[in-house]
This record gives sequence, C-alpha cells and structure tokens, in this order.
Amino acid sequence: MRFVTYNMLDLTLHPNNAQEANRQQRVIDIIRSLDPDVIAVQELKSPPASAGRLAAELAERTGLTSTVPTNGTARTVHAVAVGDHTLHTALLWRPDLVALPDTFRTYSPAVHHDGGWRGIGYGSMVRLALQVDGRPIMFASYHAPAFGRHRRIDQAEAVLAAVTRPHELVLVGSDFNSIGAARSNGADYDPDPYTGRPWWPDLVHQCHEPTQPSQRHRADRRPALVWEAGGLHDVAAASRSPWKATTGHWPTCPYSARGIARRIDTIHATDPVLPAVRSLTVIDTPVTRAASDHLPVAVDLNPRKLPTTPGDPARP
Repeated sequence: MRFVTYNMLDLTLHPNNAQEANRQQRVIDIIRSLDPDVIAVQELKSPPASAGRLAAELAERTGLTSTVPTNGTARTVHAVAVGDHTLHTALLWRPDLVALPDTFRTYSPAVHHDGGWRGIGYGSMVRLALQVDGRPIMFASYHAPAFGRHRRIDQAEAVLAAVTRPHELVLVGSDFNSIGAARSNGADYDPDPYTGRPWWPDLVHQCHEPTQPSQRHRADRRPALVWEAGGLHDVAAASRSPWKATTGHWPTCPYSARGIARRIDTIHATDPVLPAVRSLTVIDTPVTRAASDHLPVAVDLNPRKLPTTPGDPARP
C-alpha cells in the first residue's frame, strides 16, 4: 500500500496562462505516476464554496476518488477541508477502497470575508478512515499555519486528538511548516536550518523565540514535539530513511534564495503502523522540482504487518 503527501502549489486546474497550465498538468502527471492508494494533498486553491468541486476534478483527472457517502441518504460530500487563504486540504484514494462515513470530519479556521484575519496562514485538516485489507486505517491531510508559532502548537494538539482518539492505525500527510523533533541515533533527525545563518525578519515565524540579529536563533520544534510525545511519529525518522529536504529548490522562494533547504513535508504514523513501513521516499526529480515548491513524499507499507483493530473506529 502506498500513501503519499503532496503540496501542489496553488493548484486551481483552471490556470490563466499556458506556463501555469503546463505546470499544473505536471502535478497531475506526477500524482498518476506515483500510483498512490491514498494521497493527502495541500494547496487546492479556490473560493471556499467551490473547494469540493475542485477536489472532485482533481480526483477524476488522477484516476482517484474523493467522494464520501453520507449515512442514510443518497447525498455525498468530498473529503476536502477549507482553509483561510483559499488554500484547502483534501484526501483522494483508489475507488475500490471503502470509505467509512462515520469517521469523516474536517477542521477549518474561521474565514472572515470582511477582512479580519483572513489569509493569515492557512491551517486546515481533513480526516477519513478507509478499509485496507479489512483493517480500518485513519488517514488525514493537514496544512499547518504558515505564521503563528503558538497557533501551530495549538493546532498540533488539536490534530493529534482528532486523529488518534480512539483510533489505533493512523497516517497523516502534512505540510507541517515546522522543523521536526524526532531523534535518530541520539541526535535530531532534522538539522536546524536556521542556527548559524544570518537573521532575517521572516524567521520570527520559525524560530523558538524572536531574537535580535546578534543573538543565536534556533528552529521552533515544539509543534513536532507535541506529535512525538502524543504517539504520532515521524515515519522518516522512525524508519531511519536517509534525510532529504522537501523544499529549498524553488527559485522564487525566499528560503531557497538564502540557501535554506528544509524538510517540512512529512508523513506521521501511530506506533502500530510503523512495523508495516517498507520504505519512505522523497520524490526528487527534475519533473517534481519543476512542478511545485514542495516535493511529494511517499511511504510504502505492508498491510499484512498491521495489527487487526477491533471495533468500529468511528468517533462522534
């Protein structure tokens, strides 16, 4: 079984110029070539009212589905959570996998159409359990806020509770917008990309505490610490996969311009899932580098190594 996470960079599927149309077609082709069983996507871009239609179109063009049946009615919804900057998260999966409607839920920020805080940092999550080889597995797609260090910590706690209570088998794909806190061989799996580099104002959103240029600054790992302590583990570190940045290649990115490469696209899983992990791969090719400012991440699992989970995973 293959689970993928992918930030698609403002995917509209209705671009306004040929260059952007070609880029978005590359995104579609990449998803098809990865052949995921389930994929968590971030940065579907549309007005909130049309987010579901956009998710459905993306699913159709990639040979997947995003349709969730509604219990007791003929109505269906799409597995998409609205963000606060016209950027949304969604889950897509193979049509032969069975969705469990009682587990479907979205978590979105308040959208203030008259100004207010609209556009300050995204932040949304969609979750849904699917039957995989007879086992219910909870999948989620999460886009952490781009701004607000404490907001990221609070949302990390909320996501942790939403996906792990009472579910045992969980996989979360995310643009985590923070540096990881997992340890491997007695050291941080993710090197600190900020310490030792010149200070610049954008680091107030990324460092543990706001500092002056002359002071030593360090990555704020607290959101990731919440997940690690709560039993939602970074699969790359847990599987001892080679470290690989997922951002830092895009020419117009201000981090790229400063030579800062970061791994902020992650797949996390609960303890019972980890023994089933076969491999984790950051898909780094000339095509993926030209398609988005984030590289897709894929984890391959052996479902036969997953424990059976008694009972219904649904949560009220």
